[in-house]
Amino acid sequence: MGTMPLTPADIRNKKFHTVRLRPGYNEEDVDALLDRIEATLVALEGGPRKGPLLTADEIRNSRFRTTRMSPGYREDEVDDFLDLVVADLAGRGLGQPAPPPPLPPHPGRTGPAQPGRVHQGPQQPDLPPTGPPSPGPRMAPQDIREQRFATTRLTTGYNEQEVDEFLDRAEYTLDVLQQGRPERATLTSEEVERVQFATTRARPGYDPAQVDRFLDVLAEELRHYERS
Repeated sequence: MGTMPLTPADIRNKKFHTVRLRPGYNEEDVDALLDRIEATLVALEGGPRKGPLLTADEIRNSRFRTTRMSPGYREDEVDDFLDLVVADLAGRGLGQPAPPPPLPPHPGRTGPAQPGRVHQGPQQPDLPPTGPPSPGPRMAPQDIREQRFATTRLTTGYNEQEVDEFLDRAEYTLDVLQQGRPERATLTSEEVERVQFATTRARPGYDPAQVDRFLDVLAEELRHYERS
């Protein structure tokens, strides 16, 4: 199936292993995308067309809810199969690989998925300005907690768990700094500037450019307290 064009039956009969004790992809989300892929292939083979054809770019940018302690599809198996679909549709002229999209005005963080939340470009909260330091604090702990980062799958990304754990420390640090208790801070601006995360490829990871941009803002915010 790697060298032959995919058929609707390939999609309809595709099975993924399920996981329960580690994160997996929500089965309904994946099945819904597979239904759309199958409908696209049916139309390409001359069958009835139901709505617009799905493109390779749409599949590349698709996001699924994640499951924990409940059945979900193995993420690596889904990702590997969708890579085949992306290549197949791109080969048929339905969307060629594109460079990463430009950074949004306000980068964000996608923490662990909550029930009912699909990773589809969530609303971006306002971020503090990136210009010269202002007289008072420009960022609140809640700003860190609510950050959303775009995720990558076909390009290198930052390990999501490492980034999330680091931002948890940053949130705690900013909270104690704003309480006037700097002795309890667990991060410095220098540590923020020097942090390095493991990278992922062919698996979801946070967009490095967006993470780095936010860390620059965070480091400047911590310097505001360190200069006080």
